[in-house]
Amino acid sequence: MRRDYYAVLGVGAAASAAQIRRAYQRLARQYSPDVNLWERDARALFEEAAEAYRVLSDPMARAVYDRRPAADGVSDGADAPRPRASGRRGDDLRVPVELSFQQAVTGVAIDLPLDRFSPCATCRSSGAAHGSEPERCSYCGGLGTVWTGRDALRSDRCPACDGSGASVREPCSSCRGRGIAPARSVLRVALPPGMDTGSQFRIADEGHSGPFGGPRGDLVVAARVHDDPEFVRKGDNLYCDVPISIVEAVLGARVPVRGVEGDVDLVIPPGTQSGQVFRLRGRGMPRLSGSGRGDLYATTRVDVPRGIDVRTQELFRELGRLLPAAPRGGNGRS
Repeated sequence: MRRDYYAVLGVGAAASAAQIRRAYQRLARQYSPDVNLWERDARALFEEAAEAYRVLSDPMARAVYDRRPAADGVSDGADAPRPRASGRRGDDLRVPVELSFQQAVTGVAIDLPLDRFSPCATCRSSGAAHGSEPERCSYCGGLGTVWTGRDALRSDRCPACDGSGASVREPCSSCRGRGIAPARSVLRVALPPGMDTGSQFRIADEGHSGPFGGPRGDLVVAARVHDDPEFVRKGDNLYCDVPISIVEAVLGARVPVRGVEGDVDLVIPPGTQSGQVFRLRGRGMPRLSGSGRGDLYATTRVDVPRGIDVRTQELFRELGRLLPAAPRGGNGRS
């Protein structure tokens, strides 16, 4: 199956003539047989790029190519097959959004401004100037078919008019004969809970419009989530530090820990050490898949008091005499 010419050059269906030319020049230098003498695939890639540029650099040939949907046997790089339409499917539109940590927790609905290609209002996606009448195709004489073949003649669709029997000589000035023009709009987008930096949310049929009435591509929203001052996020799990006093570490306590949906009571057992980690199941981030939540890992940090008075120092000395042996087992230096 022949690859999509736009994918060969690495440009979108709405690329300008200058962008197409620059893309071809870059590939021609990269895969030139004069440079890649020992690369077997270099000549094939070079010829493929040359064929794509030959079609897309010719406005008439490109218009005919764009009027053929990707379902005609050329893949447009989409994730799933698209239904047959009157023109080529439009490019996907990728838009970055910034979210606060709390918005990532709860999800959020935002009004997203979009600069995208939409059907040309002047020519109604036809690509023809106002008042321009279609003319009979000179290649097929208006029949829409041509006879091909050497040994056995067969009737094929006319490549010049794509079987319509007519062609437009005066293109629309607003869209330069492409049937699409830049436009700004605002779309209400509901982002689900659990988004993380790098997460992508795809909305079908809200991308760029395709040339000559082709269907829209998809809208891909790429998230960037701001950090939280208290939590460290690793996937769907959250990590935080919980300061506790010496008394709470020795005797045990029930201390409040900030969670993503309000405070959570953490039970500190007697004899808790500094750096001990406690796992709170299901208290982390919502999973983007919509099933369950991650966990919250709380690390205790024993807060050693400073600047204590003489009376408190005496009490600690008394405690030192009452407590068990030193943690070094008496082998350390005094």
